[in-house]
Amino acid sequence: RWAGPWHNLDKGNNSGRIHALMLIQTVKSATLGNLFAVIMIVGIEAVVAAPRISDTLKDYRLNSAATEVGQDSHRARFMAIKEKRTIRVDFDHASYRIIRVVTGEVALTRHLSREYPEISLVVSESSEGIVFNRTGTAEGGTKEIEISGPTGKRRFTILATGLIGGLS
Repeated sequence: RWAGPWHNLDKGNNSGRIHALMLIQTVKSATLGNLFAVIMIVGIEAVVAAPRISDTLKDYRLNSAATEVGQDSHRARFMAIKEKRTIRVDFDHASYRIIRVVTGEVALTRHLSREYPEISLVVSESSEGIVFNRTGTAEGGTKEIEISGPTGKRRFTILATGLIGGLS
């Protein structure tokens, strides 16, 4: 009956003891070699995956910036309805402000360049931004807001009715 490499140890036979020590040394060597192989494979995979991770983060930032602009556009529209006042959203290259038109008070200023350094904004057919009147409709017709980043562009539409279309 087989009791492993140690079966001769209790019989005073040194050959079993030597065989056991050689086996342990072989196992340690193989384990160290395996460890180096695994480290090499993981390192190569990290080098290959790093650009993809970077692009994924940039795409995430672009989506986050676009979502933020969309939510703040909704906020401006709801402010106009709630306060029964005209609210204007003025866009700059990488920032925007929500302004109460009658008083000129700035209700919100958002600098996207601080949180999202590679993002820019463009509003179609408008140099004055978007104006929501007291009923929440957008003056000046339908407008498109485009948010650009290093991985692409996101757009949403503000209809003349004031409804804000989906992000694409």
